[in-house]
Amino acid sequence: MIDGHGDDIYTHGKKIVSNFSSNIRSGQDLSALQNHLCAHISAIHSYPEPDASSLVELLAEKYRVNTGNICVTNGATEAIYLIAQAFNNAKSAIIYPTFSEYGDAAIINNHTIYWSASLDKVPLDARLVWLCNPNNPTGTVTDKNILKAYIENHPSQYIIIDQSYEHFTIRDLFNIEEAAQYKNVILLHSMTKHFAIPGLRLGYITAHADTLAQVAKYRMPWSVNGLAIEAGKFLLNRGLETININEYLYETKQLQESLRKIEKIVVQPTDTHFFLCKFEDGKAFMLKKYLIDKYGILIRDAANFYGLDESCFRIATQSFEENIILINAIKNALTDLS
Repeated sequence: MIDGHGDDIYTHGKKIVSNFSSNIRSGQDLSALQNHLCAHISAIHSYPEPDASSLVELLAEKYRVNTGNICVTNGATEAIYLIAQAFNNAKSAIIYPTFSEYGDAAIINNHTIYWSASLDKVPLDARLVWLCNPNNPTGTVTDKNILKAYIENHPSQYIIIDQSYEHFTIRDLFNIEEAAQYKNVILLHSMTKHFAIPGLRLGYITAHADTLAQVAKYRMPWSVNGLAIEAGKFLLNRGLETININEYLYETKQLQESLRKIEKIVVQPTDTHFFLCKFEDGKAFMLKKYLIDKYGILIRDAANFYGLDESCFRIATQSFEENIILINAIKNALTDLS
């Protein structure tokens, strides 16, 4: 999907002053990283490592696995397309509603797609199972014990678990070391999300070495640029964290409680910092347009997620001050749009 994702701030010029549409908290202090990249800007005059090997080595050391268990990619999205390509013509089950790129990658690689509402609805003949955990757009987490049981009971299926938002929940998830013991598990990770650097596009795949070798052979050289590699190494070496997860989840709880008090807004539960809402008796695109035009606020119209309808929108918690402005803006919107 080229159009229709969140964070479409680039389509609205300078109108946007608060961005609730991206599952990244804006406004973090990344000045140390910016200064570091400026000091290493000469890297653009040379080709980067074809496989980001120096970053792979740092990740392997950090997570106590072998380098053969890690493949660095141009964001988690490249990882999704690599996996779909490696299993060309497969049967893919996608747990919905979820990130659209699983389906898009499967389609262009000639997969047969089964849309499954839950793991227990996945057909037995599916070769791949795609699951986002925490899930985008719902923010919910599938219990680790349920996942583990499914993985062990379905050894002939490859379970792709997209953990791009793993740093934004306190629920128990698979760690890299334990997941790498299973030949049928592939984990996706996003430094883009973790460190709020979406413009750099940086992610990685972790899996059993035999499984990852099957996927990584389709990876083109130099897919990760030199500045992204340098940023990844800097962030890992510095141990830089951009948020306090407990405080962030508390802010999310407060925002949800305030939104639940607004008539005609239904707020869904979440295990992370973003969540789905429903605009009863209205359409999300109308609310989105109103908030942009009147307040410069951007939310995510979620109608184009498979399984959702035109009433659905997604919000990612921002600063306390921005959250208050959003709450009041939605109240005014419901009055003016009624």
